[in-house]
Amino acid sequence: MAFIIYIALLFYYRHPVDIAILFYFPLSIIITVMSTFGLGTMLAAMNVKYRDFRYVIPFLIQILFFITPVIYPVSIIKYPWAQKIFLLNPMSGAIELLRSPVSQSILNIQLVIFSSVISFVLFLVGLLYFRKTEYYFADLA
Repeated sequence: MAFIIYIALLFYYRHPVDIAILFYFPLSIIITVMSTFGLGTMLAAMNVKYRDFRYVIPFLIQILFFITPVIYPVSIIKYPWAQKIFLLNPMSGAIELLRSPVSQSILNIQLVIFSSVISFVLFLVGLLYFRKTEYYFADLA
């Protein structure tokens, strides 16, 4: 919903937007869906297998919210070790893909490629872990 309002505001204020957003937006959605599906299936399987894991999930999600650069770009971080931590977050590349055409900044292709690889790995690991542990799930239906 917020993205639709944002697009309406871009048109209202006549802010120039690069045409590359038509190509970047689907790639950003693919990265987001793959990483959230992978992480979600892995956390769901861990939640079923280890009952106390449900208390850890809110803290993990909150940490992921704080290390996702929504308001600020990764390029303003001064410490190289901190930038490497941001490279591990697949949402950094997805947000960078959406930010680049709107702010008319240079796209950090290394961040996008690394985020794509991390999201694909998360997708595979989550799916494989779920398939491996689904035999422990109780069928209550």
